[in-house]
Amino acid sequence: MKPQDVDVLLRIMQIADAPQNLDAMQYVIFQFDFKDYEQFILECPPGSIRFNNFLRVAVFCDNLGVLVDGGGVDPETVFELYPIPWSKMEPIVMGMRRELTWPDLFDYFERLGKQYQKWWEPKAKKIKLPEAPKPEARPAMRPAARPTLVQATRLARPGIPVAARPGAGVVKPAAKPAPKPAAKRSKKAAKKKR
Repeated sequence: MKPQDVDVLLRIMQIADAPQNLDAMQYVIFQFDFKDYEQFILECPPGSIRFNNFLRVAVFCDNLGVLVDGGGVDPETVFELYPIPWSKMEPIVMGMRRELTWPDLFDYFERLGKQYQKWWEPKAKKIKLPEAPKPEARPAMRPAARPTLVQATRLARPGIPVAARPGAGVVKPAAKPAPKPAAKRSKKAAKKKR
């Protein structure tokens, strides 16, 4: 790898490792499961966190596609470092293209995604995934934690009382301040008292 290639790669890694970009990629990889554009827009309207996460990943992958297409970075290196979730995101991008009448929206992402699939398929055949543990070997599930404040307020329904947490609303009195030490008297004050 040439020094300039390393520099480009380090800059890409720095962008990808920004907290909001990591959150966006984690959302797309682990939680995103929309297959229908209309449903996606209903549940994740423009401006919502999930919509913005989708856009972040699409823009990042489109930019990677521009770099790969222009020869700025080796595609195999990019594929080793980043999953390219084109197949997962394709139905939504196609819906955006239709609605916005923007036929080449994220076209470099699409090209990169198709290249990634061609690269990944033979590699996936060589990789042996570990088997899932047998049900009797799995540890017992932990009991569910109490809901957080946000979860509890989302679960609350108007007109339906929600049980208070034990100790809720109980305010403990503040500790009394420590007494102030007596101030030292000056020699003059001590003589006057005698």
